Amino acid sequence: MQWLQLRRLQAFARTRSCSDLQRTVTQGHASGDELFFEAVLREDRSVLDLIDADFTFLNEPLARHYGIVDTNGKPRRPPGGSAAGCPIRGEQFQRVKLADGERGGILTHASVLTATSNPTRTSPVKRGHWVLQQVLGTPPPPPPPNVPELPETEKPSCPARCVSGMEQHRSNAACANCHARIDPIGFAFENYDSNRRLSDQGRHFSDRPSGTLPDGRSFKGPTELKAILKAKKDLFGRCLTEKM
Repeated sequence: MQWLQLRRLQAFARTRSCSDLQRTVTQGHASGDELFFEAVLREDRSVLDLIDADFTFLNEPLARHYGIVDTNGKPRRPPGGSAAGCPIRGEQFQRVKLADGERGGILTHASVLTATSNPTRTSPVKRGHWVLQQVLGTPPPPPPPNVPELPETEKPSCPARCVSGMEQHRSNAACANCHARIDPIGFAFENYDSNRRLSDQGRHFSDRPSGTLPDGRSFKGPTELKAILKAKKDLFGRCLTEKM
């Protein structure tokens, strides 16, 4: 919980702008993360499964939030046929196979996406910084003291306005080098809205869910970014060891 900084969820659930649905899901998904980490540990799995795995743990509220209906990871609106796994019912967490790479690993767990967001909008900077610090162990230096944060509002912010504000940060020479490392990673998750649901919010960002890292590696969305991060296994292994 300390490594993933999930204790922030308790404060998030107490904010006025947190909806009943957000509060219900926020209060539940910490247990799922603990079960996931425990499975990797007890089953002696590769630590890279923490970045990308083909399973997770869900209860009914969280499964509904993910749009999954059974333990085989069947989507809520399958293209045809009936769900083949066991239905996910109640508050108890169950192990669930994942049909695709969208939700595998900690990076796209609802808990992490929430802890690295603001209550009313996503935060590419927070998400990118979190990956650099908590996953790769290569945090950027703190921002200059004269650079203001993007304003928070009670209503969801316009994505285009958020991007405009971040572009102003990148135009500042004192900020540009760090944001070149932070922003591409954070924008990879912009298809997940501030409620942690996979949405069409990314359409407001044009090609922002894709990006190029300073080392020249390009990616499209979180699945390809996860593959790049897994290739940095030495950095991740060192970081995880230091955190533990």
